[in-house]
Amino acid sequence: MDKRFTAFITPSGLFEFNVLPFGIKNSPTAFQRAMDHVFGDLVGKNVFLYIDDVVICGDTKEEVLALLEKVLQRTITSGFYLRLDKSEWMKPTVDYLGYQVGRDGIKVRNKSVKSVTEAAPPTNKAELQSFLGLMGYLRSFIPRYAEHTARMCELLKKNARYEWTDRLQLDFDGLKRGVANTATLHAPRPGSPYVVYRDASGVGVGAALMQEQDGQEVPLEYASRKLSDTERRWDTRERELYAIKYALEKWRDYLGLEKFVVRTDHNNLRYLATAHTGKAQRWALYLVRFNFDIEFLQGSQNNVADWL
Repeated sequence: MDKRFTAFITPSGLFEFNVLPFGIKNSPTAFQRAMDHVFGDLVGKNVFLYIDDVVICGDTKEEVLALLEKVLQRTITSGFYLRLDKSEWMKPTVDYLGYQVGRDGIKVRNKSVKSVTEAAPPTNKAELQSFLGLMGYLRSFIPRYAEHTARMCELLKKNARYEWTDRLQLDFDGLKRGVANTATLHAPRPGSPYVVYRDASGVGVGAALMQEQDGQEVPLEYASRKLSDTERRWDTRERELYAIKYALEKWRDYLGLEKFVVRTDHNNLRYLATAHTGKAQRWALYLVRFNFDIEFLQGSQNNVADWL
């Protein structure tokens, strides 16, 4: 019925598209709406959709086959078509939305790792912006991401002179190593305790969300951000306190209703209970909504902090 909106005139006559074309502004929205209409009640029940990418998963072969039959029946009934050469069946892992997803968790695709590790240093702002765009998509896997990219972001400022220094090369190489050695990010398990590690420096703050699974701590996500010029002038206690606030705000959907632990090697975080400055009091008031304990570690015991 909406085909008429795709009509165009040529010397040979008036034509309309029979299938949804690329390039039309509303194509992604229309396609997603159609997919939700056909498969919507299956979504979240081990069926996941993003436009034309459909993933079916299950704990057993029988479960996957039963869901696959439902999806294929609806595909036929709705007049959709599948490209067999673009389909994968009964695989332990699949590439989905730029990541490799499987039972063990989420990994960076080998293709993305290769693109980063083989990248040459950017020679101008446009190349640097393109590189940082790719890295930003992978930042959840990369400890100390904000620290490594802070100086690069300064180069992108309007009046900044583009000069690739030895310090920038060290940051660039650090990012490449981070991607080459990315850990698998695991899916959270309800009922298992969460552990938050955080760290602050003169450049940025970083955090790691971990969870105890099968007797060991595994990473769920890394996060970091660079500090503004004003934030870099905060004293050490304020930066350390802000690092906790940043982590808990970032992962409030995980931590809001859970009892968890924040592990740190900074005794200054006792400042949390005696905050006197206005902003520190505001942060402390925000943190009291969470149910957590602070565990102090010796620096030699805080191995995760070395990654942040």
